[in-house]
Amino acid sequence: MEPTVSQGLAGIWAGVVIGGSLIAAPAKFQVAALSTPQLLEVGRAQFHWVGIAEAALCAALIVSVLARERSWFTFLLIPVTLLAIQRLYLMPLLDVRTLKIIAGSDVPESSMHLVFIALEVIKVLFLCGVAAGGINYRKFKHVSHT
Repeated sequence: MEPTVSQGLAGIWAGVVIGGSLIAAPAKFQVAALSTPQLLEVGRAQFHWVGIAEAALCAALIVSVLARERSWFTFLLIPVTLLAIQRLYLMPLLDVRTLKIIAGSDVPESSMHLVFIALEVIKVLFLCGVAAGGINYRKFKHVSHT
């Protein structure tokens, strides 16, 4: 079976998340020459641009699935929903916290970053499944009803 446009877009989206969020984000904190406020400023810019790339890839993937490969639509609801939760709910909360830290305020401990990371991992797993062609709703539906 030949790879599809949807598989390619899912793979690229997964790569953006892996590279931008799961590798580069923690790696920058290994740079001893930058202060925490500087690192957080870089992180804000990084997540802004990763978010733009994710939104564009998400939109393109939705269009490609609706146009040709509707069998994957149900599974795409998961990464699309996770992206919406991250960008519309978690990121604004994390941004407020980040701005307070940059300004020098003490902020209480929070598990929001861990929730964000967990959602990233789940999102990547589903996107990689689609990219690999391993998640096909027709196959899943057939298997799950037997």
